[in-house]
Amino acid sequence: MKDIRLVIGDKNYSSWSMCPWLLLKMFDIEFEEIRITLYQDNTAEKLGPYSPSLKVPVLLHRDITVWDSLAICEYISEEVLTYAGWPNGSKRRASARSVSSEIHSEFPALKKEWPMNCKASYRLKPSEELVDEIARIDAIWSCCRRRFGENGNYLYGRFSIADCLFAPVAVCFDAYEAELSGEANSYMRHLLDNPFVQKWILLGRREKEPLSIAYASTA
Repeated sequence: MKDIRLVIGDKNYSSWSMCPWLLLKMFDIEFEEIRITLYQDNTAEKLGPYSPSLKVPVLLHRDITVWDSLAICEYISEEVLTYAGWPNGSKRRASARSVSSEIHSEFPALKKEWPMNCKASYRLKPSEELVDEIARIDAIWSCCRRRFGENGNYLYGRFSIADCLFAPVAVCFDAYEAELSGEANSYMRHLLDNPFVQKWILLGRREKEPLSIAYASTA
């Protein structure tokens, strides 16, 4: 048995599950994936042995349990990657942590109106609240790329936890045809071209659960 086990939900819907999964894949860390189908009558029962919150994702590392996507990414960076999950330099790390926390805790309209659905592909008109949130994310992406992206195509040049947290957003923006500035759109396209992001989307599209299920049971 591998030392690291990652409990995730449906790839089609579980946006927060995608974040630590992508981090482990990008840094070539071996792990056992445990997928639990969400929104079923027995979902809580199946999550019980793994998740104190009865939500996904959950990381099991030897005798340690970590839940919540950002906490898991922080733990992986600290305990497995020798802090390599964050960009180098105090300014870059501070910025990366700030924008990661912001997307994790804010943007309620995005999470309600445009839930991740790897099978979706159609224009969906946003509310005024969502328009404002899209503009804020556009500003984050554009500003980070201009200030810190000189050594690569990700937000801070090389790949980091910040890109993990924004990968599900890129999937949503592409699916529902968000209107973005040139800089933000270029970053989104590069993120969507990542081979592991593409693999997640492909596997999500192969899942058989109904498309009407909404974003839930994740953290």
